[in-house]
Amino acid sequence: MPIEKILVVDDESSVRGVVTDLLKEKHYQVLAVSSLIQAREQIRSESFDLILSDLRLKDGDGLAFLQEVRGVLPQARTIIMTGYASMDSAVEAIRLGVFDYLIKPIVPARLDLAMDRLNDLVKLETENQYLREQAGEMEAEDIVWGDSLEMQRVKDMVVKLGRAEATVMIQGESGTGKEVIAHALCLASTRRDKPFVRVNCAAIPANLLESEFFGHEKGAFTGATQRREGRFEIAHQGTLLLDEISEIPPELQVKLLRVLQEREFERVGGNKCIRVDVRVIATTNRNLRDEVKAGRFREDLYYRLNVVPIELPSLRDRGRDVILLGRFFLKHFARKHAKKIQDFDQDAVTRILNYPWPGNVRELQNLIERAVILSPGEPLLSAAHLALPEPMAKTGSRDEFEAVTIRDMERQLISKTLIRFKGNRTRAAEVLGISIRTMRNKLAEYREAGIVVE
Repeated sequence: MPIEKILVVDDESSVRGVVTDLLKEKHYQVLAVSSLIQAREQIRSESFDLILSDLRLKDGDGLAFLQEVRGVLPQARTIIMTGYASMDSAVEAIRLGVFDYLIKPIVPARLDLAMDRLNDLVKLETENQYLREQAGEMEAEDIVWGDSLEMQRVKDMVVKLGRAEATVMIQGESGTGKEVIAHALCLASTRRDKPFVRVNCAAIPANLLESEFFGHEKGAFTGATQRREGRFEIAHQGTLLLDEISEIPPELQVKLLRVLQEREFERVGGNKCIRVDVRVIATTNRNLRDEVKAGRFREDLYYRLNVVPIELPSLRDRGRDVILLGRFFLKHFARKHAKKIQDFDQDAVTRILNYPWPGNVRELQNLIERAVILSPGEPLLSAAHLALPEPMAKTGSRDEFEAVTIRDMERQLISKTLIRFKGNRTRAAEVLGISIRTMRNKLAEYREAGIVVE
């Protein structure tokens, strides 16, 4: 959660006023008190994201109070302010987990810097928590790889790349688990205890991507009211995941190439050269060779990123892995939602195996969770709760059987869903459990092949 609500504890009214005003200018919710007695009352009745406390107060020791805070509000961050700075007190504050140590009189720029660093840390921890959840909070070797030959090859690649520093390109359709594999690469590496930072290149406006990558100096552009570190700096000594790398604009591709080659850059609006030690992993759901041929992606950048390529298979090409993954998600969500479900019934297994899974593993995960929530909690999850179409009935003799590819079934399913929702792509994608981006990409593929779907 971002830093929003702050408690300021200081027995000097001038300090309380200055700090409160500076924080409110940055749109934080601030409550200021003059004693530890008042502060204790507040933390027992309200929740705070950050406590800024004086080191020496008239009614007690600020460091001792911040230790109390850890017991009452374990998620709250803490910063010490003092006019009696010493090396011993600074070391003790750091040992006790205090985030920063500010010297009085409080300098606005120093407080701004402390808040920027704290917000970057919180954002990083939030992203790492999200990625741990996406990976099932597992070690690299415990990820559900499946029994298919394709996924065993991917697993072998992850193990081999564990201690390597090479840049890796993970390619695959949306929902195949590219982000989970990137996290597995980090967990298997010597950088596993260092930052793991993700940038979703498709979700950030093109005009803000450069600042997101490299940071900016105060005044670099309209709205840049303070200096900000970029993701490359935050990921120093760790791993940087560039998700959907194909979406970055051409002018930024040149600058990214330089960073990958030289491991150095300047912040937007700055002239100081910043060097970083970062292992880069990139993902894409597009064929980057085609993007290079079309002139939308630089060839030299492609080769710089594609040092070690990993191709993730679609779920429909992984055979019975879909049942293995389905049972994994079933057990996970049954625990999460307190249901005593143990397995699928046979009809459910048949439908799972016959469905083309256009949304891949992400679609399977979402569908299983929805089914678990809606089910009454009986030992076997029935096909009715999965809301999957019945398998195509076999009629006539074998000679009359007409083979239909999984890709054709997928196209037919998308077409029927679009017809049902009168061409509303967003609604159709939602029902199918795929992203609108995947829907657009699929329709573009069909158009290029001369197939009219809508």
